[in-house]
Amino acid sequence: MGEKQEDKKGTQNEDEKKQGEDGFTSEHALELHDMTRKQRRHIRRQEEREKLKELSFWRKIQYILTYYTWKFLAVVAVCLIITFIARQIYIATRPVALDIALVNDPLNEQFEENVIAFFSAYDDAPEDALYLVDTNYEIHPDETYTSSDLSYYAKMMSALTKESTHIIICDTDVIDYYAVDGYIMELKHALPEDLFQQVEDRLYECDGPVPDADFYAIDISDMEFTERCGIRLEHPYLCIPAVLTDENREIAYTFLRMVLDMEE
Repeated sequence: MGEKQEDKKGTQNEDEKKQGEDGFTSEHALELHDMTRKQRRHIRRQEEREKLKELSFWRKIQYILTYYTWKFLAVVAVCLIITFIARQIYIATRPVALDIALVNDPLNEQFEENVIAFFSAYDDAPEDALYLVDTNYEIHPDETYTSSDLSYYAKMMSALTKESTHIIICDTDVIDYYAVDGYIMELKHALPEDLFQQVEDRLYECDGPVPDADFYAIDISDMEFTERCGIRLEHPYLCIPAVLTDENREIAYTFLRMVLDMEE
């Protein structure tokens, strides 16, 4: 009797030794070896499914995390990368409802919030449209500037030439500095006639690059818009970059109409 039990144990040990890391016998491994790679993948997938059916939900999670950790992490990483790329594409392709710069009034804490509130209520822009409001400019052409000030001048040059900044609010020193080289729109020849007539008594005149083209900004110093946005420039003027696309030029005109309508 004792010999039979020992023989039985010996047989079990033999079987256990024949099993590989995946729990299958060496005979099973030989069967798989005779199959094509596609057939082996199919058989193993079936066996994995059968194995997972027998486990509870949390045991399944534990099993997957134990035996497929790197695959799981790779899938998570790919999902995160795809999400990041999709978000960047979404941000880059969102329409810009307004791109406006306020110069030499960097401590104005209410300008951005109020401008967005006023224009979003006035204009028929998509709900997901972007509002780009930049108050971080310090430009004083008559003063000696340091190397740290160059970033402001570079940013202003970008705003005036990238064809997308709709409105710039600044003082006359800034207008004189950039209008002479044609970076600011001449309003007499560019504004629609109805708009020009409404602002004719508010125009700022300076020497421009073209004869009979001297009106480059609109005085907004005593207007409702200026007061409600907390603009603290002593003499604020509204001007429009000269190189806007037709679509962005219309946005600039719409903004100007909003400012004028606020007077009513």
